[in-house]
Amino acid sequence: MVPDNRPSYLSASPLGGDAPRGGERSDSTSTIVRCVSNENSRTARIDSFARLLIEARTSGEPLDSVPPSFVPESFEEAQLVDDRVAELSGWPVAGWKIGCTSEHAQKLLGAPGPFAGRVYSVHESGAVLSDDDLMVEPRLEGEIAFELIEPIAAGAAADRETVIDAVGAIAPAIEFVGGRFTGFPGTPLLLVVADAGSNSLLVLGDRVDDVDLEDLGAANIQMMVGDEVTGEGRGSDVLGHPLNALMWLVEHLGGRGIDLDAGQVITTGTATQVSKLPVGSLATATIESIGSVTVTHGRS
Repeated sequence: MVPDNRPSYLSASPLGGDAPRGGERSDSTSTIVRCVSNENSRTARIDSFARLLIEARTSGEPLDSVPPSFVPESFEEAQLVDDRVAELSGWPVAGWKIGCTSEHAQKLLGAPGPFAGRVYSVHESGAVLSDDDLMVEPRLEGEIAFELIEPIAAGAAADRETVIDAVGAIAPAIEFVGGRFTGFPGTPLLLVVADAGSNSLLVLGDRVDDVDLEDLGAANIQMMVGDEVTGEGRGSDVLGHPLNALMWLVEHLGGRGIDLDAGQVITTGTATQVSKLPVGSLATATIESIGSVTVTHGRS
């Protein structure tokens, strides 16, 4: 037998035991190869889906479905798709939405709890939006939004004092949901999360900076389309209080290593269920003692 005179660091397997000889492959090495292959497949899946979503946004062509090979395999992977869209596109992030903060929304989408998505498009109250702006049939939610005056770094304490100090103003908001998929709200949850939480855009009313934020839990919120009340609720419908939603977001993004920037807007989830907005109709969301925000669905 030819003695093995190689140094020990060459003759030993990285995971312990004798190194495989010739064409042999140890169980440990096979495991590593499979892990690398799986990780490469995962990375490719995330990248491909992110590029598909970017193309849908830039072309204005909504998606009926996605190739099965693109579908995220976990909640974490769906979030990584949203991260990859931001990374590849380079679009400025105007803020964040917090989805499924109410029992109604969780039942509608089959979600076990909240999720977050980036907001890239913000309009001011009075906007007239065409079908080209909306991509899919418009569905809208009346929400309470916070505008940050101070950044919140990843890892900051997710407590009431931290978030209150960072809020510069609040605003009534209408979030348009549906994202890039024609089937919303029947879109599978992992596709919703990957697609920025199905945020299409956000419409904001006048900012108000002289409000006791603790009072928002008791505020009544109403959505009207034309002369019809299509949804009602209270601030407490949003995880018990809109500040709870903001604290959830700080903790959640902190775990992903993502900062919140000054000037970003955080919309805290629907308190008025989900309404449709036919062509030619005006929607108005009103927060008691705060103000209103309006938007019209114009023609293409």
